[in-house]
Amino acid sequence: MSKKQAKKQLKNLQRCLKHLSALVGHECTVSRLPSKSILLGNAGHANGIGRADVVSLLQSHLDESSYKLYFPPDKQFSILFTQDICESIVDMINATKIKGNILYCAFLSEDLSFEISNEIKPPRLKLFGDIISEEFEGELMELFLEHSKNRSSSQDELKNRVTLHYGYKFDYKTNLVDLTAPLEHPIPASVRKVLGIIQPHISITPNQLTVNIYQPGQGIPKHVDTHSIFTSEILSVSLGSDVVMDFKHPTSGKVLPVLLPRRSLTVMSGESRYLWHHGITPRKTDALQDVVERQLRISLTLRECTPDPCTCNFPSQCDSQNYGKPRYSVEDEEEGARLEEQYVSAVYEEIADHFSSTRHSPWPGVVKFLNSLPSMSLVVDVGCGNGKYLGVRSDITVVGNDNSYNLCSICQDRGHEVFACNALNIPLRPSTCDSVICIAMLHHITTPQRRVTVLENLAGLLTPGGLGLVTVWAQEQHLDLETTESCRPCPTDGTEEGVGRRHFDSQDVFVDWQLKKPGSVPDKSGSKLYYRYYHVFVEGELAGLISQVPGVELVEVTYEKANWCAVFRKL
Repeated sequence: MSKKQAKKQLKNLQRCLKHLSALVGHECTVSRLPSKSILLGNAGHANGIGRADVVSLLQSHLDESSYKLYFPPDKQFSILFTQDICESIVDMINATKIKGNILYCAFLSEDLSFEISNEIKPPRLKLFGDIISEEFEGELMELFLEHSKNRSSSQDELKNRVTLHYGYKFDYKTNLVDLTAPLEHPIPASVRKVLGIIQPHISITPNQLTVNIYQPGQGIPKHVDTHSIFTSEILSVSLGSDVVMDFKHPTSGKVLPVLLPRRSLTVMSGESRYLWHHGITPRKTDALQDVVERQLRISLTLRECTPDPCTCNFPSQCDSQNYGKPRYSVEDEEEGARLEEQYVSAVYEEIADHFSSTRHSPWPGVVKFLNSLPSMSLVVDVGCGNGKYLGVRSDITVVGNDNSYNLCSICQDRGHEVFACNALNIPLRPSTCDSVICIAMLHHITTPQRRVTVLENLAGLLTPGGLGLVTVWAQEQHLDLETTESCRPCPTDGTEEGVGRRHFDSQDVFVDWQLKKPGSVPDKSGSKLYYRYYHVFVEGELAGLISQVPGVELVEVTYEKANWCAVFRKL
């Protein structure tokens, strides 16, 4: 193996260990001595490798009954657990090629077989299996499929699923329930029978039912059920198919995949109900120990509505304790566009003058990038704001665009070339620019697909060999505060925003802007509060989006002033 290959393999191994550490909640390391837990690199579902492939590889060395395999969802590695230490297995697997992937492996420093079993769950999450018979399951599925055809209940056809509501209707636009408008269709008698069966396991009296009908490949975005309108437990009964539900901690970013078997009851209370975000990734297969193809699945979500405000111990996620602040809830691209219009475009139109007065010092990293370009280069600044990067060099041409007409007017008043447009639809000829920059704008885009579209538009403007620079706010706000003088957090109020001093409880957040009117005093009298939507990026996320853009290569990713910065090149 060459030094370059060895360096790449070591980097991949470190990335796998990082993902594994996040899964089990503590640091995982490589062992110099043989152990019963072995990481198989480049042997995961993200590589197109499944259980059958690894079993075939091992069959000449290990009896299938003597080991277990674990495949983390969408990762480039798997874990082999053996009953006995088998030192020769590493030599046998290393450098083996499967489906174009060169495998490598490493012994882990401890036995993780219990820790990454399905026993890992968020606190206060309970699972009860086989609560109803297969026959009763079939009757329930038939009932709700018939209701969905006849529209015999309040129904929503969302992008990712069909929903039916009983008792009260859950409004996906407000994430609330109107308690003054009960539905004519109460919770069906058959579901009342289910409630009788599960009564020993629950402490609430549900009066609202939402039925979700998922076709194979469909899912639901990660979310926390509204605190203010529902009581202490959220119940879910799974019908028709097993599924993996991901639970994500809003601060640490830790993700726990939990298998919900068909005919099982899930009870979320405490931290799992009020703090952890839960959702189902849209895909046609799931994997914990084995790969399982999803079938038609129906979930019964049972909740108890209440008019009383929430007083939980998790205020960061609580709408009752953050009254007036918007909440992120995007089911499809259309809702994403609406949210961007309301909490990005409309806000910047209102705050443009005040915002511009706080934006006067170009970031050194962006200036360094612009200064590296050849003379006479044509550059487009997408999301140029007040144009502070449009006049950095006199020997290159920088054209700006922004979705805010008022910010564009400020640029024009300063003598810059600028036009108004949305980054999702840039009206310029493709392959005409030597470079593009997109500074602190992509984090205002609401969904992964819309972010990829913006990146595709940036790449489309470039000529072959052209470079692009993108910067976004990082969820990790304090990585370099103690390392470099140039990366101090910006001061708050009056100059630049306090990036680096913020703490983000989740990736999708609303950041306030206090619009100061002329003559307003420091106590904020005479001012108005606005909220702007941000998606703050975690390490590796921006690089992952760029990897989805055809015809470009990632040059580097750096961290500066609590921002992730990526440079890419068009091939």
